[in-house]
Amino acid sequence: MDLYELRIENLFDEFTHVIQFNTIDGLTLLHGANGVGKTTVLKIIDSLSNRKFALLRSTHFSGLQANFSNGQTLIVTRSNGGAEAKASLEFRLLQSDGRLVHQPWTLGNTAADLGIPRDLIEDIIHELNRTGANEWFDMTSGDTLDFLGVVDRYGDRLSRYAGASTRRKIPEWLHTLTTQFPVFFIRTERLTSGANDRSGRFRQSREAQTTPTVRTFARDLSHRIQQSLAEYSNYSQKLDSTFPARLLDPDIHIETPGEDSIRKRYNEEANRRIRYVESGLLDRDAELQLPQRELDEGELRVLNLYLADVRDKLSQLDEIAEKIELFLQVINAKFRRKRLFVDREQGFRVVSTQGHQLSLESLSSGEQQELVLTYGLLFREQVGTLVLIDEPELSLHVSWQNDFIPDLLKIAELARLKFLVATHSPSIINDRWDLTVELSDGE
Repeated sequence: MDLYELRIENLFDEFTHVIQFNTIDGLTLLHGANGVGKTTVLKIIDSLSNRKFALLRSTHFSGLQANFSNGQTLIVTRSNGGAEAKASLEFRLLQSDGRLVHQPWTLGNTAADLGIPRDLIEDIIHELNRTGANEWFDMTSGDTLDFLGVVDRYGDRLSRYAGASTRRKIPEWLHTLTTQFPVFFIRTERLTSGANDRSGRFRQSREAQTTPTVRTFARDLSHRIQQSLAEYSNYSQKLDSTFPARLLDPDIHIETPGEDSIRKRYNEEANRRIRYVESGLLDRDAELQLPQRELDEGELRVLNLYLADVRDKLSQLDEIAEKIELFLQVINAKFRRKRLFVDREQGFRVVSTQGHQLSLESLSSGEQQELVLTYGLLFREQVGTLVLIDEPELSLHVSWQNDFIPDLLKIAELARLKFLVATHSPSIINDRWDLTVELSDGE
């Protein structure tokens, strides 16, 4: 289910924005003057999908309308109660004809004491730093939370001290709806280890907190390659063990195509295997060369079945191979005096033009940013996820900014993701103004 239009009314008590998502290319660019709410729009979408309702409640707007591809519309109305602590949210889900699908649900101000001394919250939740009387900074996500936000996010852990569960129960229909349009918010501080964890909430071990993200992702790729190769090997063994029986079984009809067709298919599969060798997936083995003489009918029959098996075997690696190829293409187009290689044991490694292997940690912050972002999008995001990216120009070298949109479009197609990017950089937008939605300042 896709979110195809979002209307936010009276943002900051001043702006009304309507965002229509580009469903064909899968990429929408938000642009506008500073102060019109580009980043806040991203935060609203993230809060809605990931059920950060306390953060949504503390955002100044009067209402929002989210239209989905299944014809349903979610309407969220925020009360105009003055102080944030008195604001409430009402959620209504409508069918395409305007009828209610479920009973409305209201999130009010229920910040009763709950038996939890606020002075002890930092002692219970070590990820939080108190920054005000009713305000905590979450070091794992960069969010600033009020008491209700803390309860929403960490209620299960707080319940051990309150004697009962403090996490407020949202209705099943709202939970189901929000999980059907997954959203991942990539903030500008994404180099921190774990910053691309798809929940946005870090539950890392002490080791993970001190491990650079590039190193973590290299291990992740090694694991994915080993898993894919195991599936490839198992499938290959199955085909190889039945090859003689299938070839000789009189009840199985095997067509005998012409020699030109066989030779063409043989070259195609050989080239395909070379690609997978260059991607680091397969070893470089000596290839059997077809004889230059004319092939007889028996040889053509054997080769026909053999090539069908080769095609099916290599198909087990297609998905990871295509992602690796795009990963290497994007990164190596930006690296200077060094090159990225994929390695089954190390995941990936970097080699200088002089042939020296470089540590991943020695890459510049910009190079690590690009590597982490590209890998995370290609390999770690759920199909159909709407990825929110805030001001990518802040972390991209000027010479890389023109490539940002073409790279995202390739990733969107291959990884089947959608993107909403907030930017005010002409270099990012380049010549793709057809993908833009302007947030007007009303002047």
